[in-house]
Amino acid sequence: MKTRAASAFIKQFIEAYYLQHDVSKVMKMLDPQIRWSSVRCQRILNGKAEVEKMLTEAVNCKNYRIKVCEFKMEEIKEESNPFLVCYEIDALLIGENYQYPLTFFGSLTVEARESTFIIKEVYISMFQSEERSTELLYKEMKDRKRRKQNERDYQDALYLKQVNDDLEVLTNNVPGGIFRCLDDESLTLLYMSDGFLKMLGYTRQEIKDQFDDSFRKMIDPRDRESVEQEVIQQMTLGSTKQIEYRILHKDQRSIWVLDNGQLIEDPKGGYPSYYCIIIDITEEKKISEELNLALERYDIIMNQTNDVVFDWDILNGRLKYSRGLERIIPQTIAENNVKEFVFEAGHSLFHQADIPKLKRMLEKIKNKNSYVEEELRLRNSEHQYRWWRLRVSVQFDKNEQPIRAIGIIIDIDQEKQHSQFLLSRSQEDALTGIYNKMTAQRQIKSALTSIDKKKFHALMIIDIDNFKEINDRLGHLFGDAVLSDIARRMKNVFRHHDIIGRIGGDEFIVFVKDMQNMENIKIKARQMIYEMHELQLNHDKQVPISCSIGIALIPKDGDNFKVLFQKADQALYHAKKAGKNQYALYDESIINEYFGDTKVGSVVNEKIDSNENNKVLNGQLTEYVFRVLYNSKDLAEAIASILEIVGLQFDVSRVYIFESSHDGTYCKNTFEWCNSGIEPQIDYLKHVSYRDELGRNYMDNFNEDGIFYCADIHQLPEYHYNLVAKQGIKSMLQCAVMDNGEFKGYVGFDECRQNRYWTQDQIEALVFISEILSVFLLKNRAESILKQESTGLLDLLNNQNSWIYVIDPKSYKILFLNKKTKEYCQQAKIGMRCYHIFMERTSPCPFCPLKRLFESKKSQNDEIYIPTFKVWVDVDATCVRWKGREAVMLSCRDINRYKQK
Repeated sequence: MKTRAASAFIKQFIEAYYLQHDVSKVMKMLDPQIRWSSVRCQRILNGKAEVEKMLTEAVNCKNYRIKVCEFKMEEIKEESNPFLVCYEIDALLIGENYQYPLTFFGSLTVEARESTFIIKEVYISMFQSEERSTELLYKEMKDRKRRKQNERDYQDALYLKQVNDDLEVLTNNVPGGIFRCLDDESLTLLYMSDGFLKMLGYTRQEIKDQFDDSFRKMIDPRDRESVEQEVIQQMTLGSTKQIEYRILHKDQRSIWVLDNGQLIEDPKGGYPSYYCIIIDITEEKKISEELNLALERYDIIMNQTNDVVFDWDILNGRLKYSRGLERIIPQTIAENNVKEFVFEAGHSLFHQADIPKLKRMLEKIKNKNSYVEEELRLRNSEHQYRWWRLRVSVQFDKNEQPIRAIGIIIDIDQEKQHSQFLLSRSQEDALTGIYNKMTAQRQIKSALTSIDKKKFHALMIIDIDNFKEINDRLGHLFGDAVLSDIARRMKNVFRHHDIIGRIGGDEFIVFVKDMQNMENIKIKARQMIYEMHELQLNHDKQVPISCSIGIALIPKDGDNFKVLFQKADQALYHAKKAGKNQYALYDESIINEYFGDTKVGSVVNEKIDSNENNKVLNGQLTEYVFRVLYNSKDLAEAIASILEIVGLQFDVSRVYIFESSHDGTYCKNTFEWCNSGIEPQIDYLKHVSYRDELGRNYMDNFNEDGIFYCADIHQLPEYHYNLVAKQGIKSMLQCAVMDNGEFKGYVGFDECRQNRYWTQDQIEALVFISEILSVFLLKNRAESILKQESTGLLDLLNNQNSWIYVIDPKSYKILFLNKKTKEYCQQAKIGMRCYHIFMERTSPCPFCPLKRLFESKKSQNDEIYIPTFKVWVDVDATCVRWKGREAVMLSCRDINRYKQK
């Protein structure tokens, strides 16, 4: 790709689009499948037909024109094709009576072809400009719709943008909590995410008041010293840390967290800062504690069994022991030749893996350790190995030489077996019996630190093709049976020292190590594909069963787990795209294919039931939601469209909005979207009583963040369960609609197919979208109420038995005429001057009550003769605000009969 030619091509596009407005020339430069997004579009345009229609409408718009003042473009890099080019244009928006400066930010995705270039994607935005540009953009949008807009709408637009900016930060949160603290003595907190506060139960003010913003004080006092030492040690190896410790929770308990952080230097020379993510691992620690307790139960057993006690005279080599040793060691031990017996019979007496432990015990005694302990396996008379714990206390002479060892041999076989069972349960996947995701990752990371780089190793990601179809057609029980069968066959294909794990619904990971050549790795992949064919035959070909495999080689493709995982994932994507039922080795050539597809996410970890990771970036989705709502002429239609988009994007059964009544006693379902096969409920939920059907304090179900999350409706109170059960709901997530702290309703997401566990990312994205919907919904309802009140006011004025009109005090132009005034003076129109149409004058009346009104700032009353009506009237003049500006309302009552008397 030639950079100069590419630059010239892009400049031609800028000139054709911004300067020449040449639709034909622009269209020739676009890919047939062009994707176009700009401030003019209410949605992303797909294909040349939609784009050409938009451009033609823009050219035919005569309200304004754009003059380009300056064009800036980033340097084009040749590393990839297609390539991304970003540019910035300073321009003037020129209308009939105005001229505004604007800044356009744009990006083009351009693909180099044999002799030319083609544009695949266009993105144009002004939302990333500075505050001044945002204000001008607001004016430009309003000028296109309607020239005159009141100050309140302007403030609303700025407020909504601020809401968008603030909430966008939340979409970047990850599960757990984020915080930033200084690397000072107190670890002074500078930032805490909402997830951090929610995890620990505090508010920001409570942390400031109780801990003086010191993260060190929040660490459990039992762990502070060890945490500091561990951090110091890890910082000597780099700038990142990973550590487990306890932290104080608001409810007076301590929770265990996994802290992943990085130390960032201050460019101004101040204290460096730790940027950290903490994850609650309390439950994992509980499992580990149960395991540790099980391992210590031997203390109870020791008091209830006849354990063997022995006394070993080290100097003379003699051994004395209690009865029962022959039960442990079937061979006869010579009393004066203990050491020789142990090492001569050791290979047949001790398990081979425990010989090093025995030697280590003897070495510790030699090195003057007064107490040693090991767990060993000894073979009994039935040639079975049993676990024993050997505890030895050593006595030394005045020269600190070991002279005597007194010990006890404890039978821990049952406890060891139980402990290993618990350990296996904590490490295994419950369905398949192979390693679970966390254990597999931990084992692989550990193995990578000690691999023989002279041999061949590989990381494989195995994904079952079309597994959702198996579940949908034959049911989840059949699907579970298939997964278990697959895991069993994987154990047969791979060796016992290879690491096999299940990392998702239908995804597996395998670490193959110590292969002699690359061909052996390929053979293993082919064997796995063959096993899937055999599995299909065993199930009578009811559904096609196959797998795709992505492979990253070690050390060729790296020796870091994260890097290898990403490359294996990219290879898996390549295998999937190539037709499935095959394996693919990672190669640099597939990177462009993987990243060139704007729709692709990681192939791994797609949930069977929800496809939760197959989604657009939260920022893009929320920007689209905001844009559709902001530019919509029909808010109800826009909301209905957004509910459908969100429902399909997150694959939920039903998305809906409930709005509270004015008195807050009941709510009604005002919007609803239902997925395929889900029965609508909106017609049955027009009047749902908070007291009688949802419980007296329904809003108490929502947490401090306005979220009500129920993964299983059986956990609900009976009265609430009865209501949602008949709707077919199994799980639900609701987000409160709040207006100045008052509960106004909620946006809800129902799952009717199975119990669903939403991830933190999903919850935050749905909450964000709900808040955007809430803002526009509340604004629309407020405008409706205002419109109703305005209509009521007009009805009131029109039904008065007086001539009432409103004028501009500066120009005397009429702003409003009530019904009676229009009937008596049919030639009177809005915009005419009152003294001309009513008083038949060419200038303001010298007796006009307006003059005294503004001097006294109070209402004025006068009697005036109106030639047009040919009557005397009693006039009340009052200062009012009419459509956002100062005005005067005059109310004229007929007093002609009194004057005639």
